[in-house]
Amino acid sequence: MSNELESHEDLKHLLEREYSLSIVGAHLVVNDVYYLNADRKVQKGRLAAPLNQPTPHTLGAPVNHQMYWSGSPPCYADGTRIPLAAVNVNLPLGDTTFTSHLSNKPPEGFSTYSLMVEHYVALISAPAEQKFGVSARTGASYDVPPDTSPFKVRDTLSARAQITDLNTLLAKDRLAVIGLGGTGAFVLDFLVKSPVAAITAYDFDTLKVHNGFRTPGEVPMDQLGQPKTEVYRRKYEPFRHGLTFHNKRVGAGDEALFGDTTFAFVCIDDGGARAEICNMLTGLGVPFIDVGMGVEKEGGALDGLIRTTLFTAQTAAAAIQRVPTDPRRPEGDYRVYVQIAELNALNAALAVIRYKQLRGFYTDDYKYYQLLFSIGSSNCFGEA
Repeated sequence: MSNELESHEDLKHLLEREYSLSIVGAHLVVNDVYYLNADRKVQKGRLAAPLNQPTPHTLGAPVNHQMYWSGSPPCYADGTRIPLAAVNVNLPLGDTTFTSHLSNKPPEGFSTYSLMVEHYVALISAPAEQKFGVSARTGASYDVPPDTSPFKVRDTLSARAQITDLNTLLAKDRLAVIGLGGTGAFVLDFLVKSPVAAITAYDFDTLKVHNGFRTPGEVPMDQLGQPKTEVYRRKYEPFRHGLTFHNKRVGAGDEALFGDTTFAFVCIDDGGARAEICNMLTGLGVPFIDVGMGVEKEGGALDGLIRTTLFTAQTAAAAIQRVPTDPRRPEGDYRVYVQIAELNALNAALAVIRYKQLRGFYTDDYKYYQLLFSIGSSNCFGEA
C-alpha cells in the first residue's frame, strides 16, 4: 500500500502484522483472506471497508462495523456456514467485485480499522488456517488500478453512502453548462460534486454585485468585475479534474464546441439565444435540459413557476413548444425578472435530479419531459 495513509498508526499496525492492504475507491481493501467454502476447500477472498477521512491526510474510526466481502460464504471445517449476517451487494472496486456486506459487531464495536480487520479475518480465516496452515498475513503487494476518479480528494461520501456502484452510471458523461447566471451557477456547483468525467461551462458576462446574491457559497467580493468563468474556475479547480471554462456567448455555428458532449444544461434567459442553442444541440443529437422560471409579485407576495424541460430524441418536438424562444420580451422593457437564490437552487436541483434520473442514478417512475413547480401551491406538475 503506497499512499499518505500508510504512516497512520492504525494502518501501520496492520502493515507491521504483514496484512496485504490496498486503498481503492476510498475503501481500505484487505487482500489474501483465506477461507473454506461449502466443499471445505481453501479459497481466497478480499475484505473492504469505506475509509473515514476527516481530512485528506488523516484517518478516523471506521464508518460502521460492517465490511464488504468478495468471496462465497465462508464455512467451518465441517462445511457449515460461519454465522455472519450478510446482505447481497454489487460493489466493483478496481478489479474485484464485492458481493456481500457482512455484519458482525462485538459489544464494544470497533474504534480502529486494525481492530475491525483483525476481527473479521479471525472469523473468516480461522478454519482454513487450522486445516491448511494458511494465513491472511501474506505481506503481498498488489498493483492497484490507476485512480480514475474525477476528484482531487478521495470520494469518501460515495463510499460511506454505499453508492459507488451507481457512480458508474455517470462516470463517462462529459457535460456542458451554458450560462452561469443564478440557476446555471448552482447547476455547476451540483455537477462539480458529481462523479462525471468532465464539465465545460460557458458564459460571457462578468460577476456583478447583484450576482453575489445568487451565487453558491461565499461571495468573492475581491473578484467582482471579473469574468464569471474565471471566478468559478478558481472556486472549483482545487476540488476536481476535468473542468473547462469558456468566456464566450454560445449560439448558432458553435457545433464544434459540443462534439464530445454527452449531456448539456441550458441556463439562459435570452429567448433568441435559447432558440439557437436548442436547435443546435437537437441537431447534434445531444440530450439537454433547459431551465427557466417566471416569478412576479402578486398580491404583495411572489408567485410563479419553475420550469425544467428535458430534450431528447423522443421529446424534442414537444419540448421546444414548452420553452420561451421569442427574442422579444412579451411585456416590454418594464417587466421585472425576479430570481432569488433559493429559487435558482431549486431550479438547478430539479434539473440535475432529472438528468440523473435519465441515467438511472435515481428512480424515474413517470419519465416527465417537463416539470413545473408552483411556488404558490408547492406542487409539481409533470408532462410525459
